[in-house]
Amino acid sequence: MQWWQVQFDVSHEAADAVAALIQDFPDVQGVQMEGIGDLQVPHPEYGEWFDEMIVPTKGITVFVYFPETHEPKQIRSRILAVLSRVAEAGLQASSEEASVRLELVDDSTWLNAWKEHYQPIPIGDELVIVPIWSKDEITEELADRKRIILEPGMAFGTGTHQTTHMCTAALADLALAGKRVLDVGTGTGVLAIAAARLGAEAVTAIDIDPVAVQAAQENIELNQLAATVDVREGNLLAGFAAEAKFDVAIANILRDIVILLLPQVALRMQEGGVLISSGYIDTQAPQVETALQENGFEVTRRYQKDDWVALVAVKKTCCPASS
Repeated sequence: MQWWQVQFDVSHEAADAVAALIQDFPDVQGVQMEGIGDLQVPHPEYGEWFDEMIVPTKGITVFVYFPETHEPKQIRSRILAVLSRVAEAGLQASSEEASVRLELVDDSTWLNAWKEHYQPIPIGDELVIVPIWSKDEITEELADRKRIILEPGMAFGTGTHQTTHMCTAALADLALAGKRVLDVGTGTGVLAIAAARLGAEAVTAIDIDPVAVQAAQENIELNQLAATVDVREGNLLAGFAAEAKFDVAIANILRDIVILLLPQVALRMQEGGVLISSGYIDTQAPQVETALQENGFEVTRRYQKDDWVALVAVKKTCCPASS
């Protein structure tokens, strides 16, 4: 299959703003940023939001991928609108039409371009995320850590983003032994695998994107955790039995989707259950906190890296009647 590769340049300071606007495009099939990181967003409304590896540079080259069925003129117009909005906000970003280049490329162009920059990533004190192509090249310093081996494929979730780090840290701060964990919007399954590695008895991982489900299943097999982690395709918890109860839930997705999910997840958690949510920035956190309170949760801890936030909340009251 071929894709439209859209290439343009932005300043380092504008890169996050551009990414935040691009995530509004539900049809974006992948994003790669040279100079700030490598992103893949096959289903941004339900998966782990962005994954990036910060490499400071003076400028960032952005590659955005759309299905080949899209009209080039429409794609160009949408990208230019994003650049214009960023410029209007006072951030340096090119909005010249000539700066946006389109080219038809094969899958391999964007699936493999970022691999050379993706190396083992230590997470907290216990874990290390290891891309499959580096699994035999672990340094002595990381050798004693529990490994999360990943083959990201076409799903996104390479484990390098701040939200992944915070959610993993929050999991590590919980006593997961014997716990049942739910991971909504699992992406490549990185957080589900982390929960299993940290001692969870059973993990259910859900994603709406069939590509993500396949990637997660393959990663579960790579980590020999099929007996612990069950991967399912689904739209949040729609159709999921209300009788199923979880001790811990993870939702590393977008603010609006976290809020949409809360009544569903509250129904499936006992009092004292813990919800870890992330995928939103600090200015969006108050809305999530309000929704948590309205659904019977009390925020007990807040993590923050750069502008990104993760909230840990405990289920205190009876769940809403709706599912």
